[in-house]
Amino acid sequence: MGIRYEKDTLLNWINEMGKYLRLLVDKWEGKIITEVEIKPAYNQFFDKERAFFEEITEAQLLSYLSSLELEQIRPLAQLLMYDGLITSDKDFLRKAKVIFEYHMQSSGSFSFEDYGLIARIDQELKLDS
Repeated sequence: MGIRYEKDTLLNWINEMGKYLRLLVDKWEGKIITEVEIKPAYNQFFDKERAFFEEITEAQLLSYLSSLELEQIRPLAQLLMYDGLITSDKDFLRKAKVIFEYHMQSSGSFSFEDYGLIARIDQELKLDS
């Protein structure tokens, strides 16, 4: 019973996070008019304030990632990436790239979409150089 409960909880979390990320993508692409609040998402989905991710070092971030379920890592990278794109925060973009790379390495997965997102991050970081 406990295993099923945890599985259902994680699936519900993934569904809710997916809905939120779709709103962020729509906001980024200019398809929605309503304002999507980014700051509360960190606390709602990861039990951390946005400031935690602003202040964390790369080494601390990698340590934090090891405390998450594998299914939570990629959504965190996407959240940081869209937050960085929307707010023009280059530090969040760098951290998102680190997380995407960590996820691909730790999961052994290959995703053209993730490589595309990393290329997008690199493009944004290069524009500032």
